[in-house]
This record gives sequence, structure tokens and C-alpha cells, in this order.
Amino acid sequence: MNKVFEEVLRESRLSEMSKEERRDVMKAMSDNFDAQDEPKVGIFWYDKETDELFGVSKVNADDLQFNSNGIKTISALHQSWWQKQKNRAISKGKAPGIFAKDYTLIPRGRIFQQKDGSFQLMCGSWINESVIELVKDEFDLNNVEFEVKIDPHWEIGHGWSEEYEL
Repeated sequence: MNKVFEEVLRESRLSEMSKEERRDVMKAMSDNFDAQDEPKVGIFWYDKETDELFGVSKVNADDLQFNSNGIKTISALHQSWWQKQKNRAISKGKAPGIFAKDYTLIPRGRIFQQKDGSFQLMCGSWINESVIELVKDEFDLNNVEFEVKIDPHWEIGHGWSEEYEL
């Protein structure tokens, strides 16, 4: 091993993996190969200019339990995810870029799984077939029952509201 690297290891909290640790980590990562095409739930935004999804946060649906309402989705909220990205940029001395905008002014959506196994894309009326295909590809939803639901909550300029009486 390089003497400089050995010195860095001694003087820091860094340590080199043992052969057993490396084997276990590689096994854990290889176990994920089988789950690459599993349907996922999560959130995203859509960039009209580049015709791409961004801010995607997703989890294999099978890794989650149904909540008390009988649906699966990730716990991340669009509002908090967006604020975290803005804070991260500012803390690094960078301009927040798109995150300086209100998170509701960018097309966004969420993927849910229902108890019957079907998946739903919840979004605003801004959606089109091209974006639906991007979402299905990103969340591995091409081979599952899938439907699109339009709701005012995901319309551009809308977010949390008293009308939901939460």
C-alpha cells in the first residue's frame, strides 16, 4: 500500500475494507441487480425545456409497506425535498438556481401503488403522453397496471391547501 495512503488512514477515521467486508459489500450490491427493473414509487419534477424528469426520488415498491390509507409511496414531500436542495446550494456558496423558484411552479408528480397492486401517477393537467412515457420508464412501470390521475394539488402553482382539511 502507498505510504502516503497508510499515513492518511492512520491519521483519520478512514479505514480500508477487509477482504471479508469487501466480499459482503459486493454481494449486497450484486443482490440489487435483480431489483433493477422492479416497479418504484416516488416523486419527480418535469423540465419542459429539456424534456426530462429531474429531482427524482424513488424506492422499489416492494421495499415499502402499505400505509393506513392502503397505499405505498415514499415519505419525501416535494416541498421539503425542494427546500433541501436550495439549502444545500446556499450552504456551498452557490446560487440556488431553479431551487430559488417556488417548487409548485415546476410541473411535478408522485407515483403511488394501490392495494390491488396497480400504480398511479398523480399530477396536474400539464401532463402529456411524452411525459407519461418518461415517468413509466424512470419508475419501471411499463409492465404493470398503471393509470394517470389529475388533481389540483399537482397543478402548477398549487401545493398544500386548507381545502384538504389535513
